[in-house]
Amino acid sequence: MKKRLLTAIFTILALSGRANAANVAMIASPPTLFSFFVLVIAGFCLFSSFQVLSQVKGGMLSRSWQMFFLGFLLLAVSQLASILSAMEFISLPAYFTPLMLVLMAGVFAYGVYNARKTLS
Repeated sequence: MKKRLLTAIFTILALSGRANAANVAMIASPPTLFSFFVLVIAGFCLFSSFQVLSQVKGGMLSRSWQMFFLGFLLLAVSQLASILSAMEFISLPAYFTPLMLVLMAGVFAYGVYNARKTLS
């Protein structure tokens, strides 16, 4: 068993390609820095909306707060993907971040619509 494991590890290491270093200095560029600040704010909003959601669990506004929580989660994922893509940690298609932002806007709009319908 140990022999097979060592053979597999050496085979993987022998067949692996050249590793490219990530561009960590890209975090200091203004667009990436702005995305980082938006990610931090989205994290705070995600935490706050989770706290409110746990307080209104099962209530009439529960569905709209679930949508707000999901919207902030999509915002955080899109900003994290944007930062990691700019720093070249991951390679994503160009349409991924705008698609996540469009989904976030739709989820927020549905949450506002649901809250408006519940409160009127």
